[in-house]
Amino acid sequence: MNRSEIEGNPHLILEGMIVGAYAIGASKAVIYCRAEYPLAIAQLTRGIAQAKERGLLGDDILGSGFSLDIVIKQGAGAFVCGEETALMHSIEGKRGMPTPRPPFPAQSGVFGMPSNINNVETWANVPLIINRGADWFAGIGSEKSKGTKVFSLVGCVNNTGLVEVPFGTSLRTIIEDIGGGTPRGRKFKAAQMGGPSGGCIPAAYIDTPVDYESVQSLGAIVGSGGLVVMDDSTCMVDLAKYFMEFIQSESCGKCIPCREGTRRMKEILDTLTRPRRKEHDIDALLRMQGLMHLKDLAETIKSTALCGLGQTAPNPVLSTLRFFRDEYEAHLYERRCPAGSCKELVGAPCQNGCPVGTEVWRYVAHVGRGEYADAYRVIRDANPFPSACARVCHHPCERSCRAGASGSGEPIAIRTLKRFVVDQVAPTAYRPKIRPSGPHSSTIAVVGGGPAGLTAAHCLSLLGHKVTVFEREAKPGGMLVGAIPAYRLPRERLEAEIASLLNENMEIKLNAALGRDFTVDGLLAEGYKAVYLAIGSHQSKMLDLPNEDAHGILPGISFLKAYNLHGDHLAKGRVGVIGGGNSAMDAARVAFRQDGVENVTMYYRRTRDEMPAYAEEIEAGLAEGISIQELVAPVAVNSKDGRLTGMRFVRNRLSEPDASGRRKPEPIPGSEFEVELDTLIVAISEGPEMAQLEGLSLTKWGTLAANPESFLTSRKGVFAGGDVTTGPSTVIGAIAAGKQAAVMIDRFVTGKLLKIVPKVKLPSVFIEPAGDLEDESTAQPAARVTVPHLPVERRTRNFDEVELCVSEAAACGEARRCMRCDLEFTQPV
Repeated sequence: MNRSEIEGNPHLILEGMIVGAYAIGASKAVIYCRAEYPLAIAQLTRGIAQAKERGLLGDDILGSGFSLDIVIKQGAGAFVCGEETALMHSIEGKRGMPTPRPPFPAQSGVFGMPSNINNVETWANVPLIINRGADWFAGIGSEKSKGTKVFSLVGCVNNTGLVEVPFGTSLRTIIEDIGGGTPRGRKFKAAQMGGPSGGCIPAAYIDTPVDYESVQSLGAIVGSGGLVVMDDSTCMVDLAKYFMEFIQSESCGKCIPCREGTRRMKEILDTLTRPRRKEHDIDALLRMQGLMHLKDLAETIKSTALCGLGQTAPNPVLSTLRFFRDEYEAHLYERRCPAGSCKELVGAPCQNGCPVGTEVWRYVAHVGRGEYADAYRVIRDANPFPSACARVCHHPCERSCRAGASGSGEPIAIRTLKRFVVDQVAPTAYRPKIRPSGPHSSTIAVVGGGPAGLTAAHCLSLLGHKVTVFEREAKPGGMLVGAIPAYRLPRERLEAEIASLLNENMEIKLNAALGRDFTVDGLLAEGYKAVYLAIGSHQSKMLDLPNEDAHGILPGISFLKAYNLHGDHLAKGRVGVIGGGNSAMDAARVAFRQDGVENVTMYYRRTRDEMPAYAEEIEAGLAEGISIQELVAPVAVNSKDGRLTGMRFVRNRLSEPDASGRRKPEPIPGSEFEVELDTLIVAISEGPEMAQLEGLSLTKWGTLAANPESFLTSRKGVFAGGDVTTGPSTVIGAIAAGKQAAVMIDRFVTGKLLKIVPKVKLPSVFIEPAGDLEDESTAQPAARVTVPHLPVERRTRNFDEVELCVSEAAACGEARRCMRCDLEFTQPV
């Protein structure tokens, strides 16, 4: 910041220094500048020469009898020289080391003479204040912090660079309005202010006015104006460790608190980011002890260090401990980095980001080498539904991909590559090892044949248990077959995938409903050693408005099931869909394809940018002709003779952001309007069907209560997972729940403790990179692959698959864009 001010207008700084020197009677002034700023030094040298030419520097300036000489002292750039006594020593040609005060520089400063030390911004403001008056300057900024401040806005923000704002401007204004917010749709997490000795301000305080008092109350400092924006991919423990490493390298070593204290703080942070495999003897206990004393250690250094560097050094640790304690606890207790940043606790980010732990890097490498069967086996080894996930997964692995983590890079199209693989290789290419069941094998009941239930049943069957799946519909698949339309997930693909999961240890009973055909008590009485409830969330929530039972109003899931399972066309005429999630978008696109439908409009209470539905599904729906009305909410049902005739809506506006940054929709008085409708599909959310959960504890959200680690419900031997415990979630989340529950159920029936110590899954298999990167014929493509889609005119009235498969050349090219994070951990055999 100061360098830019010098490079842009050195005369402003020189004029301020001349005025200051005249005011205190100084005859000599020194500008201390880092030698690695050659342009700033050149500009200052030229400015000083020009001032001397015009009689503004030197002897008897303007005939006033006042003389002043300004010299430039080039420093080595040590961070400690930001402390005034260390700076003075450096000017004197000594090593830059702090000394105790008093005496203060105003009493005995450079070469023992009284000295006034100020920064570039202060001197640059002096001429303006002299010319315009103190009242002008006092009118800018906040009550106690006057004027403006230049910030270097960097990090995870769209518009980086220097910004000048009045003190009192909110952090939100700087980051979102000026900086353009965080890129790639990631969430703002924190802002680090004040450089290496500053602190972190979390997202909950984004509306904090930026002034000296407010920032300091949150454990940060304004400092020289460094402002680093961080998104949810930043690990706060790793960030604190980075700053401790910097402080350690810059400490002059003169006082024990800074020299030894910051070293010990760094050692403690190192242990938090170290995997278990690198711990020995009582290292884990020492790690716990270290974190327990970390705050006390930091506060001791803060109060006893000799200079400002040491006194502010603990700020990054203290502020992250204060606001991000949960991340420290995850590193400490679970050996897990929630942000997916700490390399030795994460491994390959893509694998770490996959809920089922797929070795993404590995199958992407195989695709790049043309080894498609190998790629399929890697996918299938972790995920029993690769074909389904290749089409409907929300691909969290791509959010973790380092290829898209910074700059203008884009993440590898991982789901697209998976789709290519599953279209090339049949499910029969994978042959899992099945442990034969015996007379003493446990019998386990799985209630629900969706992705969570089928996954758990399959995994348990491979372990030699006899598993029976009870599914109330005529087809297995749960939401995969009942709610997701065929144009997203072709039925023949899904049926083949489910069929490949069956083996001699598995049995599926269809048209068998919990509460109607059997009960949990009955299953346990029949001899089942454990029961896994995976009945999903199939009960659509309604609007709670009068006349909601009018003919023509349909719950979203019921509407989707009616067509997907039975082929019933329930939508007619003018169709409205209330909701903005994937179920709402699926309902709208299914309705648009049904006979007798004139048009389909979605009504959502927030804006399109905030719709939970996948962005690609929204784009596809709009392309097909579906309309979206944003910022509207239903307030009344219009009906005649028990039949829907229309709806009354009110327009919304978004409130100021709350602590989480989310803007709530608020009705605009007098903005009500009416819409004529023949069909209304309500798809605002779903929940479990309560009658089926009688006798089991529920959460305050109406979902089935289950221990998040063991998956046990309030009843011994009864486990639960998937949407019945979380509410509507993702397919890959349900599959992950099924896998994890299977492990716990196996431990339960074999008499083991229902607890597993988590282990870091680091890449362990070396795969030779494909092609020669120096060869132009195999050079990596610059841009992410574009997925082809069925033309709109060929899909609006049928259920042919919309998203198509990329070509082999495109798939191989995309795979070769991968940065191969796994190579940090593996070596050629």
